[in-house]
Amino acid sequence: MTDRLTQLQICLDQMVEQFCATLNYIDKNHDFEPFQEGEPKMSDKHATIAAPEEFSNTIDELATDIILKTRQINKLIDSLPGVDVSAEEQLHKIDSLQRSLVEVEKQKIEAIKKKEKLLDDVDDLITMFVTGIAESRQALTTSSSPLSKEK
Repeated sequence: MTDRLTQLQICLDQMVEQFCATLNYIDKNHDFEPFQEGEPKMSDKHATIAAPEEFSNTIDELATDIILKTRQINKLIDSLPGVDVSAEEQLHKIDSLQRSLVEVEKQKIEAIKKKEKLLDDVDDLITMFVTGIAESRQALTTSSSPLSKEK
């Protein structure tokens, strides 16, 4: 899950794309209307002009999509931290979080030291255990050797 600012940036990018797509649709599918009364209606044999009802329905759909995206952006903006919070309160919260972070960092360092000590202790125990086994095997081999029986 992304953070709210990233979500907001994505929504703004999507809205820009919607604006461009809408303008592109209007540019490619509009009918030629005279600017002033009395002017002749222009035409272009290469233009693809949408039927008036289809054009109107598509424009309504594109406008609805832009409105929904605007509402989504407004909802994200309202959910951002710091809305309706004074600068002093925000600074106080940052200081509090900084102190908490320092405390957690101290606990982390202590846990790492404890882990290192435990690893050293386990290493020492393994060394003692292996040394004990080696010494006991050596003692068994020397006591069962023919030379030890002659003594």
